[in-house]
Amino acid sequence: MSTSRTKRWNGTLESLSGDYLKDVAERMESYGDRVQFELPGHGKHPIYQVIGRGDRKMGFDGKHLLLRLNESGNVADSLSPVFTLEAVREAIAGKRSKRVSAPRSANGASAPVRRRAAAPAAAVDTIEQSKYAYYRENRDSLPEDIARHASEISELMRTGKSAEEAFQAVIQRHY
Repeated sequence: MSTSRTKRWNGTLESLSGDYLKDVAERMESYGDRVQFELPGHGKHPIYQVIGRGDRKMGFDGKHLLLRLNESGNVADSLSPVFTLEAVREAIAGKRSKRVSAPRSANGASAPVRRRAAAPAAAVDTIEQSKYAYYRENRDSLPEDIARHASEISELMRTGKSAEEAFQAVIQRHY
């Protein structure tokens, strides 16, 4: 069996490992249905930004931790084309994926993009939303590597604790 997966990101979804793409898809399910990666660089796991409704962007590093966007509102100056969640899932399954691009008219000019009505929204995980909102508001006062304990914070919140209580419990337990 041959594979096109390599040790370095070469600009195609197929060159990224399935485990890495599964984590990317997990972030996409939570924050947005489109993704862009930093164009090929030195690492095998590029930084990326998930694009949600209203073109809101959230940046993540190669280890899937939050990144601040740069002055231009992106995670990097050179980005790949936009990939959909469906394309990422197909790449995980080993299928070749298509990039999202603007349709071309007969004369080669870009035609306006028509968007289909959104599919029925999946149930929004309010726990993840409130956890991230708390993190965003308090990131300067939280430990730098608190994101390592994200699943533990979520579990505490599912047991009825507020975001603040869950973060404080994790800080007391691990710091």
